[in-house]
Amino acid sequence: ADVGKPKAEVAAAFVTKRVPGVTVTPHFGAIQEQDEAFFKQFHIVVLGLDSIDARRWINSLICSFVKYDEDGKVEPGTAVPVVDGGTE
Repeated sequence: ADVGKPKAEVAAAFVTKRVPGVTVTPHFGAIQEQDEAFFKQFHIVVLGLDSIDARRWINSLICSFVKYDEDGKVEPGTAVPVVDGGTE
């Protein structure tokens, strides 16, 4: 039943159905076309990428969000967790 559908849509529907109270918004397309503000709006980023280049790009971007205080500790709210469920 899911054959031919974008995996972002299939995964979003599954998680939304399985986890009460969660909202999953699927996005389908080249992640490099989104700007930094797009990714900063999320509390967590779940990936289903098929490209190593795309994974490297998003890892670099998300890591660039992390800010540190003068003691070298991560400032709360600057780290965005990433779950990578992609395939190659």
